[in-house]
Amino acid sequence: MADRHKPNSWGGYRAVHERRIADYLGHFILDDRLTVTVTANLVSWSGELVCAGGVEIHVAKRQTSWFRSGQRWVRTDSYSYQVLQRLDGRERNLFRYDNSPHHEHPDAHHRHEYDVNGIEIGKATWVGAEGWPTFGDVIDEAYRWWMSNTV
Repeated sequence: MADRHKPNSWGGYRAVHERRIADYLGHFILDDRLTVTVTANLVSWSGELVCAGGVEIHVAKRQTSWFRSGQRWVRTDSYSYQVLQRLDGRERNLFRYDNSPHHEHPDAHHRHEYDVNGIEIGKATWVGAEGWPTFGDVIDEAYRWWMSNTV
């Protein structure tokens, strides 16, 4: 299986990101509030996507950045994708993927699951280096959750 998290040109990475956002813009993604900060050796993503049904996707991601043959390249080092829902003045967690090393797993990539009240269910589930999602995967999963929980 190809490494979906291998280094990518900044232009290529941005094109995939913008295409994934455009796939959902207007019918699921209602407002893109992500901020991208680019420095010589780092790209930092923060903010949220505000989606239909009170769903929000909060992002904190850092990518190493370097130049090769005059072109910027990036690779994700750390990430947290928190999906929650705000309805009727109430906030509840739906799921979260991150790679902070706070669990005893073979590597840091894991998923947090929550019950209908937004309370974490047990310990985080290890997804591993082979199973950690792209940001687009998280948007897809949030969309599927919204579709299956919409009246």
